[in-house]
Amino acid sequence: MMKKIWTIALITVCSSACNKFLDVKPKGVIIPEKLTDFEGLLNSQKMMLSFPEALMYCTDDYYGVYNEQEKSMQANAYYWQPNIDVNDQISPAIWGSGYEIIYRANVIINNVMKATESSEQQRRQILGEGMAARAEAYFNMLTAFAKAYNPATANSDPGLPLVTSTNVTTQIPQRSSVQTTLDSVIHDLQLAVTMLPEQNINRYRCTKYAACGMLSRIYLYIGNYGEADRFADSALKARHELLNYNNFESSNDFPVNDFNPEVLWQRGCDNYMIPSGMLYSDTLRSLFREGDLRYSYLTENTQEGVVRTIANGSANFGITFPELYLTRAEVAARKGNIPAAMDFVNFLRKTRFEKDNYTPSSAATQEEALDIVLAERRRELAFSGQRWMDMKRLDRDGRMPAIKRVNRETGAVITVLEPNSRHYTFQIPARVRKFNPSISIN
Repeated sequence: MMKKIWTIALITVCSSACNKFLDVKPKGVIIPEKLTDFEGLLNSQKMMLSFPEALMYCTDDYYGVYNEQEKSMQANAYYWQPNIDVNDQISPAIWGSGYEIIYRANVIINNVMKATESSEQQRRQILGEGMAARAEAYFNMLTAFAKAYNPATANSDPGLPLVTSTNVTTQIPQRSSVQTTLDSVIHDLQLAVTMLPEQNINRYRCTKYAACGMLSRIYLYIGNYGEADRFADSALKARHELLNYNNFESSNDFPVNDFNPEVLWQRGCDNYMIPSGMLYSDTLRSLFREGDLRYSYLTENTQEGVVRTIANGSANFGITFPELYLTRAEVAARKGNIPAAMDFVNFLRKTRFEKDNYTPSSAATQEEALDIVLAERRRELAFSGQRWMDMKRLDRDGRMPAIKRVNRETGAVITVLEPNSRHYTFQIPARVRKFNPSISIN
């Protein structure tokens, strides 16, 4: 009987005829031998443009101009349809690109310690980078295809198939639980921290501090605030500074991301044009106050509305130092340390406002402090890929209102994402289910 092809990875590089690919390396992917070959994999566009475009359309930061009957990946994500994809003959959104990254990362992880023309230290560094890339890909997919982390149900909620093999004839594993998936992701990153350097050749390449930043993000997502704060603090030990927007005439004067002292780990989107031209939702736009240079520098008025612009030619979906300060602020607020929470917020905020319009944020209660931090996080991290993750974790905490998709011209409500809705979790793609009918669905 014909073995099942490793569909979750090969859908991105192979056709659907399983018998053509038994015991054959995926087209376009070589098994490296020299250390420079493994570095070439890390430097490939696929590995660097790792954030899935579809996760940008489903957030409440974005307003989409889609016909109610439109069938496209973008519209399906925007209206929270269970199935994002419209064509099961092509690589599925999020899943396909994610597992291709995982395949390439596994090539590195499983082979780099045998690399020629290299030292032990060099091999271990590349191994750590492969582990970080795999962890990031799994985490991005987990926010799409699994329920938000709930410690009471995480051991039974379906997560993702955990693939470590590069053998294309290996049968696809069943979905691990959310807890097991996260344990694997965290384990990879913790190992990576021990192998990665403090600095790398560019910001697309992971460092010890970037892996700490990724751990901080994941712990924030699952509500382990102590570890989120600890790893944010560790990541902030990297050399950095915040840009004072008052020192620039426009965002065109910002340093490019590879030279931007605010960027810890640069990650692009698999659609490199994103988020340029994405419309601001009314709720996001209402959060900005007069003198906020993030709004005046990073938006443009068009006939359709206010759209996002990209600072100096590229966007970042990776780890930034502002994100880490906001994580520390949120943890402080949740623990009732109001002065520390406001100090972190204002340390960032004063670099974002015109000097004459800046007033420090202050809070009288823990709840007010947390509201201030979360609003600042939404402003600062708008269109950087974090909002869907935030929506899921805040919904788990009872902090997300109903989100309406409204036709601005008619005022008609098209659809609503209710609190605790099952539509916070997308369905396993039809193409994956077709090749693997035994895979559990959401």
